[in-house]
Amino acid sequence: MKLKEDFHPRLFGFAGFSGSGKTTLIEKLIPALSAYSVGYLKHDAHKFEIDHPGKDSFRQYAAGAHVVMINDAEHLALQVRGKSFELEKEYFQDCDLVLAEGHKYSTHHKFLFLDKAGEAFREFQHGNITNVMAFISSEDESGQLQGLPLFNRNDIPGIMDFIINETNKTTAAVDLYGLILAGGLSTRMGQDKSLLRYHGAPQARHLFQGLEQAGLKAFISCRADQSDREGLSDLPTITDSFIGMGPLGGILSAMKLYPEQAFLVVACDLALVNTEHIGELIRSRDPLKQATAYFNQERKQFEPLFAIYEPKIFSRLLYFLGQRVNCPQKVLFNSAVKVLPLRDQGHLANVNTPDELNDVMSCFSTEDV
Repeated sequence: MKLKEDFHPRLFGFAGFSGSGKTTLIEKLIPALSAYSVGYLKHDAHKFEIDHPGKDSFRQYAAGAHVVMINDAEHLALQVRGKSFELEKEYFQDCDLVLAEGHKYSTHHKFLFLDKAGEAFREFQHGNITNVMAFISSEDESGQLQGLPLFNRNDIPGIMDFIINETNKTTAAVDLYGLILAGGLSTRMGQDKSLLRYHGAPQARHLFQGLEQAGLKAFISCRADQSDREGLSDLPTITDSFIGMGPLGGILSAMKLYPEQAFLVVACDLALVNTEHIGELIRSRDPLKQATAYFNQERKQFEPLFAIYEPKIFSRLLYFLGQRVNCPQKVLFNSAVKVLPLRDQGHLANVNTPDELNDVMSCFSTEDV
């Protein structure tokens, strides 16, 4: 089974023929990249064994079990009969980057190790090994080869810097959009929360303007029957394609339409969020993670409706939806998140009822938010 280039957004292959030094180099690179969460994927041309004869898990796998898992409080190991790479890649989604050894004939981007017999280079020249980003040589040489960087395999700092630079390029290429969640039923409030005027304009428009001031392309997220609301109908809208799923449906609908973009999500019932708060969240963003979100230590909860969701979390959201879980909070608890301490939770107070509306309106009478 070949490894596809979309296995992970920051996938770096290390390809070459046996004995070229791939394993040794990766073993040195992983601690050098300790600032990142690194995944490692190995292709073995032979039948491998990772368990030990006589152990319970070995015996049950040998007996014919299709899936065998063994775990303790800190880690787990899994053996599955068959192969796909479509399902397996989910295990790597929480990694910042993935180093893949082998798979030289797959289409992902890779370092190509040159061997003394010249076999790997001939395969490259014949077009059999593709998407080479750099060469690695066992000889004491560096520079350029065929217009690509050439590294000595002992040049760990140089190879590490190359990987970090490529990683930064991939994250810089991901645009951040804004999404105002304004598709709720407002049952408890008794009136459309997106049209409440805390700041002299409908709340959804006020948030839209704040996101635009922060430099983001922004959208109103709502149901199809809400797209012509007075005061909002002229704004760019993403109507729900995931129906009846609450905020998760709005986020999924936006990410389905724009799969390469990240989204700063803000709910229209957050009356006190302003441009300063939006700017702080943007500056705190970690695009290598699945999301960036505030954590309320007092309530032991994430704040999922003022958070940034990166493109790769889309599959995680769909997974939970498939488990009939439509709570973004639970997705964040089970994902690699850049956790931001919530020092002042006042600006993330929800306004969902008439009483809460009265409380927050009294706040505006004494403070310009």
